[in-house]
Amino acid sequence: MEIDVGNIWVGYSKEGLKIKETDAKFYNVKEDPFKIYGLYDPKNSYHRIPDDVLKNAPGITGHHACTTGVRVRFCTDSKYVGIRSKYKKTVLANPHVTRLAETGFDIYVEEDGKDVYAGSYYPPKDGFDGYEGIKTFSDNKMRCVTIYFPIGNEVYDLEVALQETATVAAPNPYKYEKPVLFYGSSITHGFASSRPGMTYSAQVGRMLKTDIMNFGFSGNAKGEPALAEFFATLPMSAFVLDYDHNAPSVEHLINTHYAFYEIIRKANPLVPIIFVTKPDAAKHTAEFDLARKDVIMKNYLTARENGDKNVYFIDGNAFFIEGDRMDYTVDGCHPNDLGERKMAGYIGSVLAEVIGK
Repeated sequence: MEIDVGNIWVGYSKEGLKIKETDAKFYNVKEDPFKIYGLYDPKNSYHRIPDDVLKNAPGITGHHACTTGVRVRFCTDSKYVGIRSKYKKTVLANPHVTRLAETGFDIYVEEDGKDVYAGSYYPPKDGFDGYEGIKTFSDNKMRCVTIYFPIGNEVYDLEVALQETATVAAPNPYKYEKPVLFYGSSITHGFASSRPGMTYSAQVGRMLKTDIMNFGFSGNAKGEPALAEFFATLPMSAFVLDYDHNAPSVEHLINTHYAFYEIIRKANPLVPIIFVTKPDAAKHTAEFDLARKDVIMKNYLTARENGDKNVYFIDGNAFFIEGDRMDYTVDGCHPNDLGERKMAGYIGSVLAEVIGK
């Protein structure tokens, strides 16, 4: 398989980041035939959670507007694919977050049935509120394109620039059009990934050719019933429950985890639900590590004893190799790209066995 990665043209000042092609036509990606994935209402909002849910889960306010997991997909024979974005001003509040992850976009193209990384649209270094970038190809063959939105910023608007005479068509469907839903902490959010396409949920999506919805909320995934009730209304092929890291205490986890599962299960009696425990490389106290895992394992066993044969358990401690565990993270906690890859492999292998069955 020969991959045409072409080039991504970027500059390092706002003046330099302009699409100069004279035959460019700009399209709003909320309009057909473009299709946006990873949102509950993609035609009207780039927020992952409705505002009326926030009053009962106020901790995720702000995070709910981050576009992690969001993608726009389409097919075109344009020799280039440009973007023009508008977003909340770059803040880089966390030292382990790259500018590309926070505010940039990744582009993938389908080659021989597989989505392959073709480059990134790098944001300007000075933290403006929008920018342009362009990806060029060596020919005008028809391609299915996926553009991943930023992990850690709020996008207000995105336009795609294509040759004016180019064909633009709806994307090829996913093998599984019902999304896998992921709910969890900053690890699920993917904040330490180097770029948008490297979160573990995004990698699982490509591995399994499935739609995904990323409901990771950095520091604020606390098992609120309002979120479970909202998630339960969404179409899904599987649900991954991975929020123990953000539970303020073991008691909080005991009081929320099984109840959260029950809300999802009641509305989705046949959907696979996967319990995942946190994958920290650095060890904490026994209370923080083992006690939380025990709660989740007990809940898994209780669900099975109650007749649920479609619930599964993954021990996050198994993700990283002993002796080198810290190398899978940026800080002993948040997985880097290598860590995200390992998580995707474990979780993806379980999902491959259970979705679509």
